[in-house]
Amino acid sequence: MNSTNAMTMSSGNAGWRVNAAIYLIVCATAALMVVYGGIYAGRGPGWMDAPTLQLLLLLPVGLGAGALGYWVVLKRPTAGLLILVALLYTNASEIGVRRYGLPSTLQLLSFATAAGILFRLFPRGGRPGQRFVFDPLFVPLALYGLVIFASSLEAANIGLADQRLSEILKGLLTFIVVTNLTRSELTLRRVVWALVLSGAFLATISVYQVATHSLDQDFGGFGRTKIAEIVGESREPRIAGSLSDPNFYAQILVMLAPLALYRLWDEPRLSRKLLAGYALATVTLAAVFTYSRGGAIALGIVLLLAMLQKRISLKYFLIGALTLAPLTLVIPQSFGERLGTLTQLAPDENSSAEGEDSSFRHRQMLMTVALHMFEDHPVFGVGAGNYSENYSEYANRMGMTQRSFENFGEPTFPHELYLQIGAETGVVGLISFFSIIAGTMASLLAAYRSFRGAGAIGSANIVVSLGLAVAAFLLTSLFLHATYIYYLWLIVAIVAAARQVGRRTLAGQHDE
Repeated sequence: MNSTNAMTMSSGNAGWRVNAAIYLIVCATAALMVVYGGIYAGRGPGWMDAPTLQLLLLLPVGLGAGALGYWVVLKRPTAGLLILVALLYTNASEIGVRRYGLPSTLQLLSFATAAGILFRLFPRGGRPGQRFVFDPLFVPLALYGLVIFASSLEAANIGLADQRLSEILKGLLTFIVVTNLTRSELTLRRVVWALVLSGAFLATISVYQVATHSLDQDFGGFGRTKIAEIVGESREPRIAGSLSDPNFYAQILVMLAPLALYRLWDEPRLSRKLLAGYALATVTLAAVFTYSRGGAIALGIVLLLAMLQKRISLKYFLIGALTLAPLTLVIPQSFGERLGTLTQLAPDENSSAEGEDSSFRHRQMLMTVALHMFEDHPVFGVGAGNYSENYSEYANRMGMTQRSFENFGEPTFPHELYLQIGAETGVVGLISFFSIIAGTMASLLAAYRSFRGAGAIGSANIVVSLGLAVAAFLLTSLFLHATYIYYLWLIVAIVAAARQVGRRTLAGQHDE
């Protein structure tokens, strides 16, 4: 037997061993899924209260679909990536857990995609394994996690600190999955489309709710509403989508507006342009229906920045304005009145406290408490997630009323992300957080230059839209705290992946 045949047989045996190992792991995973499903079914969750015959039909179908889905994700992790992005952005997994008592689809999918990444590291079919991607932006993210852990050691409520720690750990896992599975311009564009379509799905439900006056229905948890202040003493339902609060819902919608706008500009096919235009229109309308003033300000700024970056001429600007003019007919008058209250942020000498918006007074009080916490604990803060735990003590000390303007007894937050970080994790937390932002901006610039240098103008514009999405989150965070900060970690992960793709594109490398 000559050396060539020996090498071929050796390579074939190695490939067979890898495939056999993958097959065994898939079978073991499927078996674990069946066991897990059986244990879960044995607990008798409420949603399974059904006749025995229906239950016997439901379990095999559900377990079979779960095992098949797991196998697909293990074989095609990129498909799992797109599903993961959609689940994260729509908050579908959380809805399934809290509303229907289902196991966390997000956790199961994350483990499956992570396993898919590991499989790709090994040679298969005579091809070498893929290189594990370690993006430098992971370092400041991990350091921020360490800061949160360190601050929690002195926290009065360890459980609240653990919640913050679990959020950053989820962000780190998402970062690894996204950066290792987004290896080409095509995948990067698909990830952006997954975000845009997720937003269009949520926004369509919201617009339908308002158009049909069906705000009393929550559409399976994707159409939540909240009775809140609009203007003065007027309180009306405000849409919150799949989240717990309308302002946060506006935040994640505004982040998607520049992504949809650039897809509208850059997609070559008319059908995709129309889809992107629909997404942009529904996302914008849904953001309006949240009555979020911070969201409206951020939306106006990011759209203006997009037009300046694209250097849209006055003629095309007027054409676009005329095209969108009919949408103003469905914008409620009360939205304009609510925006008018922004003038109270800079009151004149003749203004009186009687006409002042109560939410402004409430937020000013919450921010003042955060500042005092930061002054008393400047290095590590009062502990991650522990602002609400210490709020009553500081409010009493400062002679402030503790009356809740909406829901008495619920946790209190400072309604400003940067003050919250300072109060809870001190200067160390602020430095580590802004190092993440600085690293993200550096990655955006590097990705943009790489794509421009390679002549990939469309991908360069995707990077610009991602930068505007980050800007939208940071702007709205001037009025909101860190309850849904994992949306920022998701966009940061996509930015890091874009940098890696841009570097490979410039070098002439083409991955799957």
